[in-house]
Amino acid sequence: MIFRIDDVSANTNTAHLQAIVTTICARVPDASIVLAISPLVHDVSGEPEADRERAFPRLLSAMSDHRNLYRVRRCGWPEKLTIHGSATLSLASHGLVHVDHRLLGREAQELSIVASCSLVGAQIFCPPFNHWNRDTESVCAEHGIELIKFEDGWRHVRFNKFDPKHERYYLHTHDTAAEWLAGWFE
Repeated sequence: MIFRIDDVSANTNTAHLQAIVTTICARVPDASIVLAISPLVHDVSGEPEADRERAFPRLLSAMSDHRNLYRVRRCGWPEKLTIHGSATLSLASHGLVHVDHRLLGREAQELSIVASCSLVGAQIFCPPFNHWNRDTESVCAEHGIELIKFEDGWRHVRFNKFDPKHERYYLHTHDTAAEWLAGWFE
């Protein structure tokens, strides 16, 4: 079973992320955990406490003018997580900037995908907002990067009950507490 944690960035609370990873490992000891890293993000330190792990302020969304998502001020992501049991941890790129890649031309997508994968040391690309197009697919294929497609059966933990037979779930640290996740598995 794969658990993908999206929007992991310089804004992510490492202790909170570790608690989520530990909860997953306790419930699914042989889980594969994928961290989808957003290397360049907004400074949300002035936002309400509940929004400080987001990659961009809550007032922005997939429907916002995508150029506003370029106004980043922070770079980085948490490191040194402890994995328990036989669980595995992989890194994926979530784009250089958290923007709907369908709105970018092929060259801009190539820059975002290849540069971000290189930065985080990944060969997996997970498109922000779960949106991709033929150019995204072509860039990934050309560079030997695995493209994670929402259409392959990914379910968000907040909107779906746990099914031990289902293989692919995703979540965000900004809207999932480890305590809530522990109860979700029940």
